[in-house]
Amino acid sequence: MPAGRYARPPIAEAVIECRFGSAVSQATLARFVRNTAREYPAPELTYEISAQFRVVATGHEPEVRPEQKFSGYKLTGRDQADLVILGPDKIATIRLAPYLGWDNFIATARQNYEILRKITRHRKLVRVATRYVNRLDIPIGDTSVVRTEDYLLVEPRIPSIIPRINFFSTSFVGTVPEIEGQVIVNAGTIPSPLIDNTSLLLHIDLFKEQNLPRKEEEIWELFGTLRRQKNVLFEAFITDRAREVFGRA
Repeated sequence: MPAGRYARPPIAEAVIECRFGSAVSQATLARFVRNTAREYPAPELTYEISAQFRVVATGHEPEVRPEQKFSGYKLTGRDQADLVILGPDKIATIRLAPYLGWDNFIATARQNYEILRKITRHRKLVRVATRYVNRLDIPIGDTSVVRTEDYLLVEPRIPSIIPRINFFSTSFVGTVPEIEGQVIVNAGTIPSPLIDNTSLLLHIDLFKEQNLPRKEEEIWELFGTLRRQKNVLFEAFITDRAREVFGRA
């Protein structure tokens, strides 16, 4: 089967994220929450939790001072699959499975970005990213062993004294010259939600932090470029046997 569009793409989560060089207040972010209440009726405040320990005197219990700092909002759509992560210096539009295609996804991300921009005015971009979490569900069949190398071309190298890898997790950061950016790749085995299946994870996080565009049209052209490069990388990391699994109609 040729690489490209698939009948059942294995995308479990897709993310489009923009980070800015300056932060805005909680009150400013609350305006975005109010303006998108119809699309995202279930907002939640998010916090960073930390603790400070102070030893008063020898032999006494240390004092623990928990601290809670506002970090943003998590907005959930009506179908529970559309999300927005909103912070003082970032906005991320997220789509969980079922993935409805790039055109739908980028349109939602752009709408969210434009609503925020009207509230905050122009802010310099310092990072743009697309993240795709792919879950490959492999039927076990008559054997209880699934060879990960039959499906993924990302796996750890091990000595011959270990005959088989049962579970693994690996990650790396690499340069992507085509976008003047980098990619973080996480791959491994994960517990499968399906009976008689083994699930493999392939997480591709493409990001760019240098020479970012200022014009809005160029920003969205860049996201299109990131998406195309993500597809190239995805195809490079999987085998034809993997394509057969999620390529059947």
